[in-house]
Amino acid sequence: MTDGPLPLPVMPEPERGVVGADHPMLAGHFPGHPIVPGAWLLAWVVATATRRLAAECDTRAVIGVKRVKFLRPLAPDQAFECALKFGARSAGTDTGSHDSMRFTVDSSGTLIAEGSLLLQPGLE
Repeated sequence: MTDGPLPLPVMPEPERGVVGADHPMLAGHFPGHPIVPGAWLLAWVVATATRRLAAECDTRAVIGVKRVKFLRPLAPDQAFECALKFGARSAGTDTGSHDSMRFTVDSSGTLIAEGSLLLQPGLE
């Protein structure tokens, strides 16, 4: 037993990305002042987490978004990166024994979005 919560391990290097100004999804979001849609960015985070779990031979799966907060818009051609950390088990809550994975998305040191993903336990 430990006297307190265990530290959250930081995942390996953050994954980086950029959405080119010519991407078709930007055409209507918003004309004259395009920004990367939050739904696209969140889907990118989920895909990043899924790849990271697979790369580590972790059999858990992302099954949902527990929480997300978009703090600033992301512009086309603006480089960004996603950092992931495992969260603590949620025993005693309505999520049972699921785990969570925290994420941050930033660009040049400015926080763009943050939140957590819900993970389903894998096979042992």
